[in-house]
Amino acid sequence: MSYQGGIFDVRGLDAATRGEMRTLLERHFEGVVAEEFEADLAEKDHAVLLRDGPRLVGFSTLKIYRTLAAGAPRRVLFSGDTIVDPEVWRSPHALRAWLRGVLPLAAASPEPLDWFLLSSGHRTYRIMLTLFDERHPDPETERPDLAARVAAYARERYGAAFDAAAGVVRLPRSVHRLRPGVGDVTEARLKDPAVALFARLNPGHAEGDELCCLCELSPANLSRAGRRLLGAP
Repeated sequence: MSYQGGIFDVRGLDAATRGEMRTLLERHFEGVVAEEFEADLAEKDHAVLLRDGPRLVGFSTLKIYRTLAAGAPRRVLFSGDTIVDPEVWRSPHALRAWLRGVLPLAAASPEPLDWFLLSSGHRTYRIMLTLFDERHPDPETERPDLAARVAAYARERYGAAFDAAAGVVRLPRSVHRLRPGVGDVTEARLKDPAVALFARLNPGHAEGDELCCLCELSPANLSRAGRRLLGAP
């Protein structure tokens, strides 16, 4: 394997790369519509791409914006379409490429940068748990400050599609649903407290419901695993 990752301006992605991204998404999600994929991508600023040689094996699209929704000026990094091929799940390369792409964005302004993640699969949710210490939802600790911030962001962005009581977004557009076998919540996986919490908070994940998740993107909030991925002690 020869993995290479990097972050790219969405405006510079050529038609071939965009087609690779959509094809990879379609292999793992049902309900992908070409026009909606292109519209979603056009709204984003950056894309983190991971390749094995010439072959695209993972990507995540990102949008950064400023908001006063939570009562104070903050920047938000919103994750859009994201998928990593199962062959890379046990490799650190995808997470390392993502971290190396987004941490410089956090340092680009004195305003704090929050990662606002919608997750319809437990694996994506676990990425936040793996990389950062203070996050919401957390299987070990309640963080009402983070819960309030993510609710403000979700309400601002999704309006009535955000179910505040459940902490999930139910999108009215064609919904992406993970294909069977990609993100199944099995009895064995439910023994993991993080997976059990995800399944309890987002019981409609198989139908495309998205759990609202949040953490601050900063070196100080990196977990030990996150620091190790970057080569720090």
